[in-house]
Amino acid sequence: MKSKTSLLLFVIGLFLTAPAFAQKDAKAKDILDKTSAMLNQSGGISAVYTININDEARNNKQSFEGQMFLNGAKFFFDTPDQTVYFDGKTQWVLNKSYEEVSILEPQPQDLKAMNPVLVFEMYKTDCDYKYKGEKTDIQKRKVHEISLFPKNKKEEIKQVDLQIIPTDFMPVFLQITYKDNIEFRIYITKYQTKLDLLDSQFVFDKNKYPQVYVNDLR
Repeated sequence: MKSKTSLLLFVIGLFLTAPAFAQKDAKAKDILDKTSAMLNQSGGISAVYTININDEARNNKQSFEGQMFLNGAKFFFDTPDQTVYFDGKTQWVLNKSYEEVSILEPQPQDLKAMNPVLVFEMYKTDCDYKYKGEKTDIQKRKVHEISLFPKNKKEEIKQVDLQIIPTDFMPVFLQITYKDNIEFRIYITKYQTKLDLLDSQFVFDKNKYPQVYVNDLR
């Protein structure tokens, strides 16, 4: 089973992996361009999400909820087992089960596989895409649906299906299908944009977790 946090870091690297067999679609590109611009210009973003994982081969299903905050290069992800903070330079990964926080300074190439704002820049060079049309999602919202096919044939993702709200171009659903038929379905159930988020939201506060062991890997 794929790791929950590996998935979230976010969704994370998903445009970098899978076979390329679609052409670039002008309608899809226009929507993705607008989504990329929105994510870069909307200031602070807060989102609540649900992830459903289905591993048919092992007859294994999982579901969990989480929350994320984004502000430019900064991000925060909270899952049942881990919390990740990044303040633009330093990253803290809090493992709740082991009561340990690891500290590191990610390289630029690592950040492209962790920050959704940067992920949405990758479609410009690293994947093909196709517009699938309009539909109604599970919350009865009208959405654009786009399928993405990253170009790296050596990796394990087969396809990514994406749903985007047409009024504000917020991505609200991702389905990631792997070659081994494991599926991740990520639903954005609530979101807010243009928030004035404090810098402290993206920094681990040791004073709040006095019992946690600090593993400084810088």
